Amino acid sequence: MPLGLRVHHGERDAAIRLLMGRSTGSFSRTSRSCVFDRASRQDAQNLVEALRERLFRIARKPVSQRQVEDILGITSRERIRWGKDGRLPLSGTSRIRKGTTGISLWTYPGDAIEQIAANPAVIRRWRDEDEATTAIGLAAIIV
Repeated sequence: MPLGLRVHHGERDAAIRLLMGRSTGSFSRTSRSCVFDRASRQDAQNLVEALRERLFRIARKPVSQRQVEDILGITSRERIRWGKDGRLPLSGTSRIRKGTTGISLWTYPGDAIEQIAANPAVIRRWRDEDEATTAIGLAAIIV
């Protein structure tokens, strides 16, 4: 299952319940199944297509900062540094407003985060590069 569908599981499950509930088939909440009679074949195909479209959109939704940190096992400092220098791809920002104030948060493409998570050597390499850069910087300060 794509990362986007795992991360946005609440939205995924709600979309499935909504679309199946609206269909002409018999919907069983306990088994998450929808049964159609033979005469409703087109209705079943329409449901499948609607589910495919909705789930694809949910899977493509960006991933939040906290989710990236949890998925990759990184700190917020690493996420910020790697985002600024381009190693960690950004997909845009999300604006959260509370009253008259608001904040903008970076968002990340789920497919790129999934690829990085599948290859932990990338994170190790980035940490090694950062450590080497820090050591060189400290040596320059000491001299």
